[in-house]
Formats: sequence, structure tokens, C-alpha cells
Amino acid sequence: MKSILLLIFVSVIFISSASDKKEPIYPAFTISEKLKKDANAVCREYTHEFELKDYGKATERVKMVVTILNEKGEQFGNLLVFYDNLVKVTSISGKSYDALGFQDDKLKNSSIYDVNITTAGSLYDSYRMKVAHFETDTYPYTIEYQYEIEHNGLLAYPNWKPVSDFRYAIEKSTFVVSWPEGMEIRIKELNLPYNCLTSKKENGKNISEWKLDTLTAIREEPYSPEIYTFTPQVLIAPTQFSYDGFPGKMTTWNEFGTWIWKLNEGRDQLPLQRQTEIRNLVGEFSDTVSVVKQLYEYMQKRTRYVGIQLGIGGFQPFPAETVDRLGYGDCKALSNYMRAILNCVGIPSVYTIAGVASNPGILYTEFPSINQNNHAVVCVPVNKDTLWLECTSQTQPFGFFSEPSANRTVLLITENGGILTKTPKLNAQQNQQLRSAEIHVAPDGSMNGSVITYYSGYQYDFVAPVITESYKEQEKELLDDMALPGLKINGITYSENKDILPSASEIFSISSELFATKTGVRLFIPLNVFNKRKTSPQKTENRQLPVVQDFSYYDKDSLTFLLPDGYQTETLPKGKTIKTEFGEYISNINQTDNKITYTREITINKGEWPKEKYDGFVEFFSKIVEFDKAKLVMKQL
Repeated sequence: MKSILLLIFVSVIFISSASDKKEPIYPAFTISEKLKKDANAVCREYTHEFELKDYGKATERVKMVVTILNEKGEQFGNLLVFYDNLVKVTSISGKSYDALGFQDDKLKNSSIYDVNITTAGSLYDSYRMKVAHFETDTYPYTIEYQYEIEHNGLLAYPNWKPVSDFRYAIEKSTFVVSWPEGMEIRIKELNLPYNCLTSKKENGKNISEWKLDTLTAIREEPYSPEIYTFTPQVLIAPTQFSYDGFPGKMTTWNEFGTWIWKLNEGRDQLPLQRQTEIRNLVGEFSDTVSVVKQLYEYMQKRTRYVGIQLGIGGFQPFPAETVDRLGYGDCKALSNYMRAILNCVGIPSVYTIAGVASNPGILYTEFPSINQNNHAVVCVPVNKDTLWLECTSQTQPFGFFSEPSANRTVLLITENGGILTKTPKLNAQQNQQLRSAEIHVAPDGSMNGSVITYYSGYQYDFVAPVITESYKEQEKELLDDMALPGLKINGITYSENKDILPSASEIFSISSELFATKTGVRLFIPLNVFNKRKTSPQKTENRQLPVVQDFSYYDKDSLTFLLPDGYQTETLPKGKTIKTEFGEYISNINQTDNKITYTREITINKGEWPKEKYDGFVEFFSKIVEFDKAKLVMKQL
């Protein structure tokens, strides 16, 4: 009965409104309950046409219609159109519709913002974007955008990723690619359902069209893989290309590497005066690694990072002599400059393109494309080992790649073309946090103590930014991290070793008037003072996705408690051991006279496990949370 009344009510509104307005389109109530489930937004219609005219010219036309269901879906209503001096935005239009599908606004030119995509330190940057968004606080509502862009120089082709994020459902999405019959392109399909592609030849063109509909929203889950690893995609890439007057081939990584090599050729020369200075700095040497470190730190002191995007400058570095004169450059220019410095003393090195941060690097080794790279580094082969140099930071330890750059497939640019290889990764025993402390507990429950913590590998990355902060900021970081009642920090010092496996030491003293809980004649003393795990992964019903732990690490806490006179131990917790495929936990507690020694070791393994193992994963961490609550109970004599 309620459903019938609702239908009558909606029909009345439609009839009464139709006399004033145009026929409604995209009414929100026509979205199926199946698509609204777990969704913050629903793609009503998406059509992306990519028309290649030759290897260097193309037109893109995009129409997108999205219904925003709630505040969390606002991000899906943003329009971002990227362009540079080789890409021209020829048109942008937009409309918004209310819940019933009646148009209530139109995109004005004044509401389209043109912004510079400025990364930290950008100076020369022609890479820009048009940005638009409709403002409303009434949900649901629908937005429609259409735009067209012209390419005059192509190195990368657009990809189709209809499911762009979690909690985004698809009603209809289409990708159309057309190209002249005499032209060749490459296509890679990922995670597509059967029979979603139709292909034909028409008017001297090849036309491929992919269609998907009714894709339900994917709910994000703890420790899940990146969404691009399991959702539908179509990747396209050139076999030949022409970019800013520089033609090339990309059928293989070797060919693409040859193009990059030719872009860089002859740009690694330094002024004679600088060459002499570098040779005098190094002198006679027998230890290549030490010399590379010395010259890497020399480069860091002389340069700073500045993003540069000017046509071919997005792929070709500034000449080394330009960087030497100006003292700045982007990742390409600084990597090329580092190679020039090494050339001065006869140490060979290899310019390397890579993915960093959100770009996962080369995932599809059989499908060369520029989209799989956004960074440049330097590889230095040394005897049986290899050094990797990140050249954009003045503070990066020599030869160390942080976790966002580690274990990624990269492309070495050699005279003989591109060669795929991988950046190094660290194991749990290299990613350490080792802490020792001596804590004096007073009869009233107060305490004072001293703490030494050693960090290495990726765990060094967590503390490295703190080292350069003010004392007040360092103190706040420690207080927030430990969250002990009444805690006071009395003096903090740091030291670091910026080597291939970097490390840092942190020393501080502490005190608290509220450390142990005193109840009558008893003192309750927490044993895991500094590294307590407070939460376990959230339980999920009907989990859909695999379980991913990004990197491995090892923690060990060794704490000595000096207990107050006039008390005896009433309850001494037992040590605990957990061994699973996800990791290992071991705690031990020993007492000698008025001294308690507590040790806690935890190893977390990197890996990916099927969704059926998630309950075991949660149980492992839940036990750690439980065991980390262990308290020593002392009773007054």
C-alpha cells in the first residue's frame, strides 16, 4: 500500500511539474536498489570516444552523467580535464538535475576554473587542468558534463577504467576507439566480462566499442588490494608515435627505451671547470661505493627539486650544464645531472624511468606504455651489486629507496634500448624498531625512566621527518604516539645513519605521576608501555576481496621495571606466543628480586591471502591487542 501511495505521489509531482518544465531525465528514483546498495554515487551514463586521425593527432569526446546519492559521493561530481601545450580543450558544458530529473542549473564559464597542476617546487609547468563542480546540499542530485579535446602530439593514449573508486556503481559505461585502417595500435583488456566488445570497419576506420552496464558498487574492506587490480579496464597504447616533433616506437620496452635514450643523448656534459672540481674532490679511489656516496651527497647539496613540464620537457631532461648553472631541476634533470657527475670520474650509471607513490610502476611487462611511469632515478651497477639513487631529495639517505618506490618494475635506459628490472625490497629484519627502557616505579604509582629506540629501513622513514622538527613538535609526536596518562618528556635527542640501509636512534627520558593504577593495597602496572596495539582490523561480513599486507617489519621491546620496596608480586602474567602465516608474536616476562624484565617481539609478514583467511588475520591481531593489555599486579606488604 505504501509503495502504491508513493508512486501516486511521484506521478502527481511529475504531472504538476511538467507544465512548467521540460521533460525530466535521469530521475534518481529510477536507479535500481541493486545499484544504490553500498554506493555513494551512480554513473548513469559514461561515453568516452577516442578518435585517432594519425600517430600524432586525435580527438577525445566525453559525456558523463553521475547521480550523487549523499555527501560522501561529492568527489564523483567533480570534472577534471587535463591539458598542456599539445592538448587543446575545445569545449566544456555541464548541467545539473534535481532528484526528479528536472534541470536546475547550467555550467557557466565563470564556474570553470583553470589551474596549474603544481607539484611541490614546480616552476615551469604547462600541465594544467580545467575544474568544474556544481554546489548543492540537497541529495540526491545528478550532474552531466560533456567536453572535447584535441591532441596534436601523442605519446600516451587514454585508458578506460569505468569503476574508478569504491562505492561507485555503474548503470552504463561505454568506450569507443577508432583509428585509420592502415594504422596499428595495441589493446589490453583486464577483468572484462565476456562479449562486451564489438568491432567493425567503417569508412576506412577500425572501430572498437566496449560496453558495460549494471556494475554494483564495491564496498571498501580493510587490508584490501588496490581497486585497479581487480576491476574492468581497457588499456590502449601506440605502436608508433609522434610527440612534440620527436617520433618513436613503442611495440617493445626496448624500442621505447631507445626513444628515451635519443632524447637524453648528449645532455650529460658538464663544464670543464666543474669536471675538474669533481675529480679533485674524489682524488684517487679504490672503493667505488664510497665515491658514489660522496658524489651523491655532493649533488644533494648543490641542487633542489623543481617540477618542469613543457611539452617534450615532460620526458626530456634539461642538459646537465643547465642544472649545474641553475642549481635545480626535476626528477629527469637531476637524475641526468647525477649521471654526468659520475661520468667525470669514470663510474658508469643508467638513467631509469619508474613509477613512484600512487603510480605502481610497470605492472604489465608485456604491454609497453608511458602511463606506467611517472619518475626517473639512477641505477649504478657496482661489481655484483646495484646502487639505486633517488635524486630529488636533499635529505634522502644514500642508496635507499623508501617503501613507495621499492620492489617496482622499472625501465633501464641504455644505449641498446630499454631493459626491465626491479628495484630492491627490504625484509622484516631490515625494517626494525628496537626499543629498550628502564622504568623506576614508585610506591604511589608514579614513574620515571629512560628510553632508547632504534629504527631501520622503512621504519626509519617514520621517524626521519621528526628529526628535523622543533623540540616542541618532537615532544608532541612522542606524547601522541604513546598516549600514557600524565606522561612528561624530559629531553629528546636523535642521531641517524644515512646509508643504504638507513637507521636512526631516539633517546629520551620520561616521567608520569599517573603511571600505575593504585587501588587499596595494590598497584596495577602496565607492561607494554610504548608499543601497545590498541585495535585489530575491523571484522567484515561476507568479505569479497583478498587480504593484503603491504610490507613486512620486526619490532622488539625490552623493558626493565624496577619495582618499589614494600610490595610483592601478586600476579605475574605469563608469556605468550602466536605463530601464523601473517606473522609472529612472542612475549616473555621474568622476575628477579624487585626487577621485572618484559620483552615483546612481533614480526609482520608481507603478503596477499585469499578472502577466506581474513577471519584468521583478524584473530591474529585481536590476540595481540589482548596480550598487549597485560598488567603486573603488586600487593603492599
